[in-house]
Amino acid sequence: MLYIHGGNKDQVRLSKQLFNFCSNGLFSKTDNPTIDLTIQKVDEALAWTDYEGDGKFFIEIEESLDTRKFIVTLCHEMIHVCQFLAGVEVSELSAYHHEEKLAEQFFDEELAGKFEENNLDINED
Repeated sequence: MLYIHGGNKDQVRLSKQLFNFCSNGLFSKTDNPTIDLTIQKVDEALAWTDYEGDGKFFIEIEESLDTRKFIVTLCHEMIHVCQFLAGVEVSELSAYHHEEKLAEQFFDEELAGKFEENNLDINED
């Protein structure tokens, strides 16, 4: 389950798509999390995740991120959710290592063909 607070319509749509993508690919059906996502100004970080127990998470993500950075950052946080649910050490290094690959996979499987390349270029700097 995903609850979203704040953000624009594109961020809300992308958040729902990414949550569903991760739910189908990263999480088992018994470990499907409940995430309370807030898209707003975040001080001193792009985003952060807090595990509240019982499969419940609170995520805040910076509202001013461009589309590509928003996707990559939310992928990073979803990797942390996966780490918490798996009971492994939450590793920034691992999340940074896998965020781009997950974002590319999300783009290729979920978004390709839905946007013209000029409107959403996952590879832009």
